[in-house]
Amino acid sequence: MNNPNKIAIEFVRHVLRKNPEADSFAAIYDAMAREASSRAFHNLGYDELNMAGISFSLLDTSRLEGLISEAKKSFFAE
Repeated sequence: MNNPNKIAIEFVRHVLRKNPEADSFAAIYDAMAREASSRAFHNLGYDELNMAGISFSLLDTSRLEGLISEAKKSFFAE
């Protein structure tokens, strides 16, 4: 993924930290949707996260999978 938005990566890392049992795309997607709807990450909701590069549209799942993969690499490198 080319230069993903830092906020988008940090959001996914936040979700991975809070949901260590989420290992499939569907589980991570659901956890991300819960976090977005509750504005649990810096009070960012769906619209703000979309502007940061996270789309919850089913038409953008391949892009979201790439973002999750990139975030996992940096998350597990710690």
